[in-house]
Amino acid sequence: MKIHVIITSFNEPATIGKAVEQILGSNRELWPVLELVVTAPDEPTLKAAEKVCQNYSFTTYRLLKDLGQGKPAALNKAVGTITNSSVSSTSEDLLILTDGDVYLATEAIKNLLNQFTDPSVAGVGGHPVSADSGQSMYGYFSQLFCAAAHLTRQKDSRISMSGYLYAIRTTVVARIFPLPEITRAEDAYITQKLLSLGFKIGYASGAVVYVRFPKNFTDWFKQKTRSLGGNVQVDSSARSITQDLQMMFFPLFFAKSPIELFWSLLLYPLRLLLWLKIYYNHALNRYKPGAWERIESSK
Repeated sequence: MKIHVIITSFNEPATIGKAVEQILGSNRELWPVLELVVTAPDEPTLKAAEKVCQNYSFTTYRLLKDLGQGKPAALNKAVGTITNSSVSSTSEDLLILTDGDVYLATEAIKNLLNQFTDPSVAGVGGHPVSADSGQSMYGYFSQLFCAAAHLTRQKDSRISMSGYLYAIRTTVVARIFPLPEITRAEDAYITQKLLSLGFKIGYASGAVVYVRFPKNFTDWFKQKTRSLGGNVQVDSSARSITQDLQMMFFPLFFAKSPIELFWSLLLYPLRLLLWLKIYYNHALNRYKPGAWERIESSK
C-alpha cells in the first residue's frame, strides 16, 4: 500500500515549510510507502516546500506548478499526475488531502489510516482545531465552530469531511475526479459523491489539524460565504440553515464568561446575515470558477 499526500497551496511560502515538516518529520515509519505532492501556482511556495523536502532524502516527493485556477483545478492536476504514474484502479492505496497553511498533529495521519479497517469506508475526515487565541471575538468564533463541527461529525457520518485534512481510497478516485472546476467546496463535493456511490464516511477525531482562521469581519464573511456556500452549491438539502437551528443553543452553552456570552449572542445576527447572502448567491447561481481567494488575516 502507498500513501499519497497532496498539499494544495497558494502564495504560502511562510507556512508551507511547517506543513511539510509536520507530515514528513512525524511519519518516519511511513517513509517507504509515503509520497508527498505539493502543488502551488507560485515559485516561492514551491521553493520553500522543496527546501524542507530535501532534508528527507528517503522520501518521495513531487512539486507541481499549477495554473492558479483554484483548488479543484490544482487537485485535478495533482491527482492526475499520481494516478497516471503509480496507482491502479484496484490498488489499496490511500490519498490524503490537506492545505499549505495548516499543520498536522503528530499522530494525525496514523489516526486517519486506522479508520480504513472497514472496507465500506471510502473517506475519512480529520479534526480541525483552531490555532487562534480565544481572547478575541473572531478567535472565539473559530474555537466555537471547530467544537460544534467536532460534535456534529461524531453524531452524523453524512457531514462533509473537512477540506483541511481528509483521506479517500484510490479505488474511488476515477469515479470522482476530475472535479468540476466551478466547485466551491471540493470536500463537500467528494463527500456527497462517496455517499451517493454507497460508501461510508468515517471521522478520525484523533487526526487533529491546526488551522488559523480569519480575524476580521470582511475575511470572516468572505471565508464563510465560500465554504458554507460551497456546501449549499453541492447539495442544498445536506447543508442548510436547518443544521444551524439544530445547534441553536450550542453557542450559549459554549460561552464560559460574560464577554464570551456577548460574542455568542452577536453571532446569531451575523450568522443569519451570512445565510441570507449564501441563499442569494445560490438563487442567482453566482459561483465563479477558476479563482483562489486568499484570506489574508488567517495567514
